[in-house]
Amino acid sequence: METKNEMQEVVRELKELREQVYTLESELKQTPNKNQRSEFLTEHPHIIRLQGVHGGRPIVRETGVSVQTIIALFKQNLSPEQIAEDYEQQLSLAQIYDALSYYYDHSGEIDQYLEENRVALERGWQPPVSS
Repeated sequence: METKNEMQEVVRELKELREQVYTLESELKQTPNKNQRSEFLTEHPHIIRLQGVHGGRPIVRETGVSVQTIIALFKQNLSPEQIAEDYEQQLSLAQIYDALSYYYDHSGEIDQYLEENRVALERGWQPPVSS
């Protein structure tokens, strides 16, 4: 009989542990991750803004490549296909065309970023070298 009582005690403890785990999982889901950055959607499916990435400027989702970079390359007469090739399939043509579309909807904003970079380069700013 003692074995039956022991089993009932184990079952009761397991139920309590399950409830505690469920409560902890619920709390964790509601707690924001300190390493998680706020994502801001745009009207363009491939373009987002991430807090702390490129100063919050628009980027291609899941790549970190800024719209500004794609436009700068496009203005240097690179075709979308050449840009996709240069980025070794990191960017799809759909993403590149969406970045171009974003630019045509927000050309003033992107042109301002390009001008700010041009001025910074004239003043001697050097972009960081990737390792």
